[in-house]
Amino acid sequence: MKNTKILSLQVLLCCFAFLASGCTRCSGDSNEITNSIGMSFVFIEPGTFIMGSPSNEPGRWGDETQHQVTLTQSYYMQTTPVTQGQWKAVMGSNPSFFSNCGDDCPVELVSWNDVQDFIAALNQREGTTRYALPTEAQWEYAARAGSTTAFANGQITKTDSRYDPVLDSMGWYRYNHKVTYAGCVDLSEEEGSSCAGTNPVAQKAPNAWGLYDMHGNVFEWVADWYDTYPSSAVTDPTGPSSGTHRVLRGGNWYSGTKACRSAYRFGSTPGNWLINNGFRLVLLPGH
Repeated sequence: MKNTKILSLQVLLCCFAFLASGCTRCSGDSNEITNSIGMSFVFIEPGTFIMGSPSNEPGRWGDETQHQVTLTQSYYMQTTPVTQGQWKAVMGSNPSFFSNCGDDCPVELVSWNDVQDFIAALNQREGTTRYALPTEAQWEYAARAGSTTAFANGQITKTDSRYDPVLDSMGWYRYNHKVTYAGCVDLSEEEGSSCAGTNPVAQKAPNAWGLYDMHGNVFEWVADWYDTYPSSAVTDPTGPSSGTHRVLRGGNWYSGTKACRSAYRFGSTPGNWLINNGFRLVLLPGH
């Protein structure tokens, strides 16, 4: 009971700080806040976890070296990827290839550099400096939501584009990405649908911490430069100080199952934009 009371007080104090920055709703019961354009964020408390994947995880890549990570600061993680409607509210236009999917679908066709422009505009609009991309460690910690399996809800059962009942319940990927709107992509010759694309956010089950679409729908840019992981324990890592590629996480509507695992990662140049790539933000504590 004592720990519960301490956490509740911590959440309450954080809520007051975030409300002061222009957020319009904060609930100590749900640990969730919403800003002026409807972006919702859930409270993530500090903790320690094992980042990367075990050597026997199906679909594993060599850049997923397991190592212990401790995050000492709480943060708020956006519950969904940034949507087309949210992007339009801030930027006044919609870059998305799948614009016919609608305002509740994730924005895509945005580069890491484009995302920085969005963050600057959103911070100015909300009168703060605390919106940011999550670090790679913050992203995986939130995606795992206390789990140690390939997906937040269980182990991977397929490593290709076929039906995986575990992933199917939580994410949009190549097996289940069929859509009906105009402007979709024909992937019938690549084990996919004849009408494929993104789907509206928050239609699949959330993970244990209330986060949607962490597996599939769109890849998500994070803050870090791409490089190999350390093998020893680290605290509050932010990745290398420089590089040529930024990290993307989470898999997308075009991906097979193995690219949607919590540990999967790859790099792309900051100016690169694809119809697979989106993002979600964190809201950091502060004044």
